[in-house]
Amino acid sequence: MVSDSINYPNEANLGLKDTLIEQGYILSCQCKPTDTISVKLAEQYEIFAKALVIEKKMLSDNVCQLKLHSAVNLYYRAGQYINVRMNNTQIRSYSLASLPTQDDFLELHIKRMPGGIVSNWLCDEIRQGDTIEIQGAYGDCFYLKKHADRDIVMIATGTGLAPLFGIVREAIIHGHHGDIKLYHGEREQQDLYLDTELRLMAEQHQNFSYFPCVSNSDSNNDKHIFHSRASELAFTQNKNLANCVLYLCGSPEMVSSARKQAYLNGADIKNIYADPFISKELRHANSTSDLELKRRLTD
Repeated sequence: MVSDSINYPNEANLGLKDTLIEQGYILSCQCKPTDTISVKLAEQYEIFAKALVIEKKMLSDNVCQLKLHSAVNLYYRAGQYINVRMNNTQIRSYSLASLPTQDDFLELHIKRMPGGIVSNWLCDEIRQGDTIEIQGAYGDCFYLKKHADRDIVMIATGTGLAPLFGIVREAIIHGHHGDIKLYHGEREQQDLYLDTELRLMAEQHQNFSYFPCVSNSDSNNDKHIFHSRASELAFTQNKNLANCVLYLCGSPEMVSSARKQAYLNGADIKNIYADPFISKELRHANSTSDLELKRRLTD
């Protein structure tokens, strides 16, 4: 259950993850209301809304940036994701790169997938001025102010960079005191689609470091590029993660192996936040279950 009120006893959220408490979730069976409350059907929170495409551009040969203006107020945190529905049938999830306190739009980074239904529709057919249907936001991968004094290690592959781009800006705006290290991995150097922006951020903020990584050994010999997988470099440079917070976003394979390695390097499992691009399709026609899990294929 989600509560719109902050007036509830501490017992109502005992045992819940910090990210759920931050979003207002409570255990209704443990909550004894002291004020008048209103109740809505859960389905009312899961409807699709219209969003206007206000800007579209290619960030690289394979990544498209969409900026959207939602027809309804969308409450979200940097790093969460929304669902996009195509023609009332195909649904895909895309992480938000925008910052709710700074941006008056929703920003998505869409990677074109070979033969992809939705990604090619968004990259090739959707134009500025068109409307699309969105749902959300969802996800537990976002910044918590209580971690302001901890070091943060971020690892992304592909457009897993999108949520981390929002999270790192959120942390900086809140005056994060610890060091922030962001490792972004791609196969080719030209796919490091926010390389210029992130290098500039690293120059402007002393406690933020950016490590662009490419796995193709034939890529250009740029002294600022690390020829390594992002996760391998991150764990080589950060062997003791006992007091660190980690964000892992991108391919399910990378997230799974990195989560295990982070734990072996001393990270508290409660301080590992992950987005393995697995979608929660909450309203699916002909589905008899309340929650259907599916691979978050961004095609």
